[in-house]
Amino acid sequence: MPRIIYRYLSLEILPPFAVSLLAFTSIVFLGRMMRVTQMIVVKGVGLAEVLKSCVYLLPYLLVFTLPMAATVGILLALMRLTVDQEIIALKTAGLSYAQLVPPVLAFAIAAACLTAGLTLSASSWGQRATKELLMEVVKKRADLGIKEQTFNTDFSGLMLFVNHIPPKSGRLEGIFVYDSREEANANTIYAQKGEMSFDKEQEALVLHLSDGWVFHWGEGLNRWQTVEFKSYELPMRLFTEALKGGKSEGEMSLEELWQGLQANPDPERYNRLMVELSQRFAMPFGAFLLCLMAMPLGMSPRHHGRTWGLILGLMIFLIYYVVFTASWRLAVNARVNPALAPWTANLLFVVLALYLWFRTVRELPLIPLSRPAWWRRPAWPFRRGAHSLADLIKKRKDPA
Repeated sequence: MPRIIYRYLSLEILPPFAVSLLAFTSIVFLGRMMRVTQMIVVKGVGLAEVLKSCVYLLPYLLVFTLPMAATVGILLALMRLTVDQEIIALKTAGLSYAQLVPPVLAFAIAAACLTAGLTLSASSWGQRATKELLMEVVKKRADLGIKEQTFNTDFSGLMLFVNHIPPKSGRLEGIFVYDSREEANANTIYAQKGEMSFDKEQEALVLHLSDGWVFHWGEGLNRWQTVEFKSYELPMRLFTEALKGGKSEGEMSLEELWQGLQANPDPERYNRLMVELSQRFAMPFGAFLLCLMAMPLGMSPRHHGRTWGLILGLMIFLIYYVVFTASWRLAVNARVNPALAPWTANLLFVVLALYLWFRTVRELPLIPLSRPAWWRRPAWPFRRGAHSLADLIKKRKDPA
């Protein structure tokens, strides 16, 4: 009998979990669809590169959507059983709440293991692959990051303005560049046409300008030099080095994070590395806690309807994520121990989960309906005085 019930509970949890995972992941992807559409239609990026970027981005998104979907799946499944009185039927058959835990516990462990695989390996791999794909796309179409009629400051020491970019042509029209890489020799460049390319020999982006002028201002306002050119090449090596530079914390593997900590970096870098290393183990444990906490909430008879279960699951995850993010910020700013900060949300939710399970096992409402004695306020003095005055008037009217 327990095996049949365990299988039944597992089959009840899996469908809402799968639907929630698909819905949440799709919603997160919708925020990037406009950019993807622009890359395909306007910039002419191939569909294969776009699909690769989506695949590489998926592990990072699943780190957040998987625990959320697992929590909502358990909530919806148990709320359905509670509303249909199936939980009461199981209790009448002699099963306690503790005997219903194994299938939910197995599902929580599976969700935590999947989250651990994402945080420890897949997410960092996806971010590294996305960066490498970006470099390859930039080599083919160096103008992808340029927006027309916008001051672009992505290139260190350069401010670039392009009036018009014909779709899918790769050419630039009406180019204004302010080059301040050498503070003592800053130049202002204007060109009618231009084109960007990737130079394999120099491993740098090169802006090829044609039909323009270079303006160099001296110490006084009345001192300047003007050079007219037919063709002019402006290398932008610093931008390429930024693409090929050191890995960010999210792109590092566990071994690279540990080696970075052993290299005695500066305090800010050390905090970031330690927080990243600690949160990769804290997030799987958080997914496990959220799943376990969803069970007493789902079996509470005071909640009704799938909409309430969805809202409750999202609120729980939102609170967890807000606490998690706040602790991460405090740790990076050296206000909290960076090794313990990512575990702050887990410690808070451990206490909350123990409280919910304590009241569920004792079949008590999750929120006490009656106020304790210390919470009850004594009668106000003016209210006691009003009662005494009313009694005195009543006695005078009725001497007997």
